[in-house]
Amino acid sequence: MLPIDSPECLSLGDSLPPGDPHAVSVCLPKWADSVGWVTKEPRVVDAMRTGYPRFFIPRAVERLAVIIMQCHASNGGATNTNTEDDQFLVLPSRRYATLAHRFLYDEHQEGTSDSITTLRVRWNGLVRVTDAPGSDGDGPPCGTEDIFIVSFPKELLLAAKAFWQHTGFGISSRRATFWSECAPILSESHSSTSLQNDAATARAELQARMASGHSSEGFQVNPRDVFLYPTGMAAITEAAIAVQSVQNQTPRVVAVFGFLYVDTFKTLSRILGYSTTVYNYHPGEIDKLEAALTNGNLTLSALFTEFPGNPLLQSPYLSRLHTLSTQHNFLLIVDDTLSSYPNVSLLPECDLICTSLTKLFSGKSNVMGGSVIISPTSRYSSHLHAVLTDNHDPATWFPSDVITMERNSRDFPARAHRASFTADKLVSLLRAHPAVEEVYYPKGSPTQDIYAQHRRPNGGWGHILSIRFKEASKAVVFHDGLDVAKGPSLGTNFTLASPYAVLAHWGEREWAAGYGVVEHLVRISVGLEGEEWVLGRVKRALEEVEAA
Repeated sequence: MLPIDSPECLSLGDSLPPGDPHAVSVCLPKWADSVGWVTKEPRVVDAMRTGYPRFFIPRAVERLAVIIMQCHASNGGATNTNTEDDQFLVLPSRRYATLAHRFLYDEHQEGTSDSITTLRVRWNGLVRVTDAPGSDGDGPPCGTEDIFIVSFPKELLLAAKAFWQHTGFGISSRRATFWSECAPILSESHSSTSLQNDAATARAELQARMASGHSSEGFQVNPRDVFLYPTGMAAITEAAIAVQSVQNQTPRVVAVFGFLYVDTFKTLSRILGYSTTVYNYHPGEIDKLEAALTNGNLTLSALFTEFPGNPLLQSPYLSRLHTLSTQHNFLLIVDDTLSSYPNVSLLPECDLICTSLTKLFSGKSNVMGGSVIISPTSRYSSHLHAVLTDNHDPATWFPSDVITMERNSRDFPARAHRASFTADKLVSLLRAHPAVEEVYYPKGSPTQDIYAQHRRPNGGWGHILSIRFKEASKAVVFHDGLDVAKGPSLGTNFTLASPYAVLAHWGEREWAAGYGVVEHLVRISVGLEGEEWVLGRVKRALEEVEAA
């Protein structure tokens, strides 16, 4: 059975996978649809019934906030808010709400602190301003984790959406749906404690699964050093916050090595206020970094990198970066989402690994999650464990999301190997085509030898590739003629294509192009359909390119 039957029949705005209320991607079948989404073209915006949850606040979350605020107001509740035009962020913990409140206050140039209010919403229906006196009482055993609503004036909406997108701290659609259907204030339904118990078991299984996957002979990862978060960006943000405590340096400076995912850069710089120095994959850049560290012109708290990078799939010289981190006392933090532990072994040469579990680890594109794993050989391991433990709140990842992730990921290594095998075959096909300028993929790239140093004996080269055509117009023809699912995200069990720079860097296209991420780049995340299915559809799209 195919992951998605007849993806060419999907329409603009359909969820990916189709019909799933918790889907984390959305169908953008034509290049013009992706452009229309980032430019807020009404034709596209009006068709969007869902979207990637960090870019598109789930409808269930929006409805929950409105219903709670209406119920609270009808009961005579005070919020300190001053206008009916106020907007809301819904967050799963007091700490996340405090960070959001502080960020919005810093962004609010003309207002006062009274225009931003944080409300604590208890399962039993009690809603209080967080600094209000009095006891909040106790809720029933299931769903007792509070949610927090940050109310703010509409002129801060863009800043609030940036916080939601860059940090990944917002509540999930499953939590919102559960509250709407089961909270006493909103429903007559009753819940049971089994959800909490099942989630605790699933959480422990996930920690053990990832610890085992990252372990090897003579290198054992303890499950207690696997920290789980509601999204991949929440994991990266928490790792970056931990750096502040471990290093405690002023000014706070981090380096970014390679062209990192856009939200990683923005959570470091905009949300957390790090001074950020960027180095690309050019061979001379690591020499430049070493020189700046050696002569004292640069003192780092941490260096963030991806292995390999997204979307150009180049691999940083990890062993050399690790040596520099040891010599110059900074943390080395690696995002391995695009390679993952069935293919490569990276943890021995860094301090932390961050992973978006939303991607191929889950595969089903219906749940968000992230992880931070501490290397047992990191000299900061004890301090990192203490800081991450102090900051960690298991309740931020909703129980049914945890359970779904555990179930989805049971066959992760087999799926990773299958998708990598097909991607390797697809790369060979594309590189042989005269219309293709370059195919970005770890195998055959200038950094192939670096990837190979960390590749496991039976590991693959990954399931992600990007294509640059000799003529920009051919990229549009290929994309529109490719009969696979198309939309944001990657690592789905179904093959998924997107115009990466359009969706991720539309407002900074020239800047991205300076790093090789050109506007007319097509990224393909290869799924589980198999070699014949995937290559057959790509061949037909290439035939359209030839005919254009």
